[in-house]
Amino acid sequence: MKRWAPLVFLFSLFLSPRLAASAESDPFFSKIWEKALPKLEKSLEVFDRQKDLPDSSFFGEDKQSNTEKYDALLNEVFSILIGSELQNSRQEYNFLEMKIEQAGDEITVLLKEKIGAPETTWNPLKKTRAKIDEKITDLREDIDGLMARKTELKRSMRESLAKMGVNVEEQQLDVLLSSISGDDVLHLLLAADSIKKINLQIMDLLQGGQGSVQSARKYTGVHMVLVDLYLQANLNVLEKIGGEYIPRLEDVMKTARRLGDEARQMLSKADRDEKNRQVLEANVRANERTVQTAELYRKYLRGQENALRGASEKLKKDYYVARNTYDTVKTGSDLISLIQVSMNTLEGVFGFAVPDLALVYDQELMKEFERITERIRRGK
Repeated sequence: MKRWAPLVFLFSLFLSPRLAASAESDPFFSKIWEKALPKLEKSLEVFDRQKDLPDSSFFGEDKQSNTEKYDALLNEVFSILIGSELQNSRQEYNFLEMKIEQAGDEITVLLKEKIGAPETTWNPLKKTRAKIDEKITDLREDIDGLMARKTELKRSMRESLAKMGVNVEEQQLDVLLSSISGDDVLHLLLAADSIKKINLQIMDLLQGGQGSVQSARKYTGVHMVLVDLYLQANLNVLEKIGGEYIPRLEDVMKTARRLGDEARQMLSKADRDEKNRQVLEANVRANERTVQTAELYRKYLRGQENALRGASEKLKKDYYVARNTYDTVKTGSDLISLIQVSMNTLEGVFGFAVPDLALVYDQELMKEFERITERIRRGK
């Protein structure tokens, strides 16, 4: 880290006025810039080293080990880029959902305990029906408080997304937050927003007189690394959707269809009593609803997959141009033109974030959507 100290200090000399103003309006970006810049420059150094290394080596570095180091640095930078108020809100939201689920499970256990609990007892450790009722009341009040906080966080997240140019209705945000790919999409949006801000910062610096050949080449390299980073992030999410989420979803659909068919076969037998018939009919309806929701879910994920594939193709072209420009750039104006082109690609990624409202027309479908998401997460 010490070897980068002079360079970081040099940047701070001409960035501090700009960053001070930025920190007032966006303290998260100020931290992102300070943390990401040294790692971006280190990534560029590792990238430059690649061409001089052997393909393989028993001792010392080779192309494979250098690539692994480069990829690890990109992952570190990506983690920095998604740091924001929105990310903090999302993490708290996940925590609240866990607490609400835990409280709900505890209430279920207490209700079962209440059935056999005495009205009074001499044993201070034994729960009476009154004590159980009191505990259930406390838990329900806790849930109400947690739900109220969730509502506040959703409002905050919508406001943060709106500032990024992504306008979503409350129901659309519910779908996004409940989707198996929701966190992946949010991370892409946050990274794109941070990259845009870094690019704008670089443009301001170049236009403000930091346009020497040396600095322009350095900035062009940083921009190239950012484009590569974002390309890899898109490809990673694309792979997760197509190679992990959709296959798991199709397993859920396959299981629901099989269970539905089994229930229909049992219903076709004449010796079923009325009670069993009602249970089997309910099972048929439940599995039909699961299949219906899963088909909408798959359509939703396929839409994201297609959008990501299109964005990745554009990013690949931007990356090749950025890489070529890094080798040939002579002036800061070349980089400004390059950034302006790539910004259009970054802005295009915001379009696929808005979920299909077909998923929230029916609240029962939405509940099933959330249940399916949990099954996909468990891989069952």
